Amino acid sequence: MKNIGLFAVLPLLIFPACSNSLDVLDPIDPIPIVYCQINPADKIFYLTLTRTFSGDGIAYDLARDANQVFYDSADIHLEGWENQYKVWENQFEPSDRSKYSGIFPETPGYCFELSNNGLIISTITSVRLVINLPGMSSPVFSRISLMPVPAVPSRYDHEIALYPNGYEFDCPNGPYLQLLCAFNYQEYEGAWVDHSVTFTLRKDIIMPGGNTLYADMFFNRLVKNIAPINDTILRKFISLDLICLVGDKNFKDYMNTYENSSNQDLPLKGNINNGYGLFAMITSVKYVNMFFDRQSFDSLCKGEITGKLGFVRW
Repeated sequence: MKNIGLFAVLPLLIFPACSNSLDVLDPIDPIPIVYCQINPADKIFYLTLTRTFSGDGIAYDLARDANQVFYDSADIHLEGWENQYKVWENQFEPSDRSKYSGIFPETPGYCFELSNNGLIISTITSVRLVINLPGMSSPVFSRISLMPVPAVPSRYDHEIALYPNGYEFDCPNGPYLQLLCAFNYQEYEGAWVDHSVTFTLRKDIIMPGGNTLYADMFFNRLVKNIAPINDTILRKFISLDLICLVGDKNFKDYMNTYENSSNQDLPLKGNINNGYGLFAMITSVKYVNMFFDRQSFDSLCKGEITGKLGFVRW
């Protein structure tokens, strides 16, 4: 028994003591973070390009340095493809428009822009984004197929009747569908002043085609986006627009992952090669200058849900 105890102590005498301190910072090369959504209806395409970073300082202080977060230069091209053949190529240029810096960088970041000028046409089957960055041996790239642009129905009813069974409207087909409302009104501030608020009614609509807008759903969304009034403020409803936002499969995967699975900083998945982020196509259909029928308008002004918003009949 004494010999066993002796041998058990020997390893402690032979090997030197180990340190319990860890080097938790492993410097890495920056990884590009790309967010670019192509909407064929846009006159200008905008691209935001940032990067990951590391350093031996406090992370909060490092993130306040715009040079740590943003790329100030890049060679960025958008290519048009017909099946396996590239038919055109155009270059993004630095934009006067600044990327909102958020809570960290003290100065705005950089955006890049490309004038559309009819680039997205029916004969193009896909587009490819290619980004060459200083210090990177391989380009950042991604390719997406183009969705057909949905058309606004030639005839639709501008009057919204929410009662008794809701207002039915046609929503286009697409992998991802989101319904938004742009609500236009006036508020009396010594004079009538125009206001508008845009908010989401439904996200990721599962069934394309006919959809129903219900009174309680609509009015509850409205009161969450317009503040209650005091006795000295009056409001007048002007009109509203219904907007069906259509996204491709990449946009759907990104939205579902970003909202349900990630830490809201970087998407857990994307379609960017040699980087993080998203390259996707979105488009929209707008039903503009819509108004309420008498019963829906009365409910807006005097209803239990929206009465505190101060809308008056006129």
